[in-house]
Amino acid sequence: MKKTLLTVMIILLATGALFASQSWIGLQATGSSVKETSTFTILGVTTPEQEHTATLSGVNIVGTIYPGDSSIGIGFQAGSAKTIEDKRGSSDQDVSDYPLTMNAGVTGTFRLNMTEMIAFELGAGLLYERIIHTYDVFGTDVVTSLDTLSLLTSANLVFHLSDSLALVGGIGVAFPLTTTAKATNGSVDYDKEFEVKGYTATAKIGVALGF
Repeated sequence: MKKTLLTVMIILLATGALFASQSWIGLQATGSSVKETSTFTILGVTTPEQEHTATLSGVNIVGTIYPGDSSIGIGFQAGSAKTIEDKRGSSDQDVSDYPLTMNAGVTGTFRLNMTEMIAFELGAGLLYERIIHTYDVFGTDVVTSLDTLSLLTSANLVFHLSDSLALVGGIGVAFPLTTTAKATNGSVDYDKEFEVKGYTATAKIGVALGF
């Protein structure tokens, strides 16, 4: 029986009767490496560039939706990441109480079917990230947030195990466009925009359902 089933599967693959769905949604584990420099201006004085490197690990809900049989689709992602290491200048930061960095992104995606079961995707779009932290300053809670909008590029390899199940791995590189810090103490708000140069490279692997 097993030999018969295997033979039927091979015939279906060879004849194209078992064709993988183009659209998919899934869950991916991520590992990110941040390398950037930043400056900001206060009272007309621009601070020296500060180097910043970090390593993060997280989970994203991801997917790509293709209308009909089109090779052009819309990719999306939403998730969070925990900072594992953080270094600013020459100082290692204590990341034990760092909150999660939340993210949401969307890309225009092009799909190239390499075989009936393997596809390559290239995408470009925007990524929004936010981290919120509360500090106790002399008995008063000060809520700080850091918001970053980045240009996002991505590449995925989609390997269909069946018509409805796939492995999806890839990389993404984000380049910051705008970064704004905000501090709130009761009714007082303070905003400051940073000039940030650099990139965040992310490796990702996971499973997905085709539809």
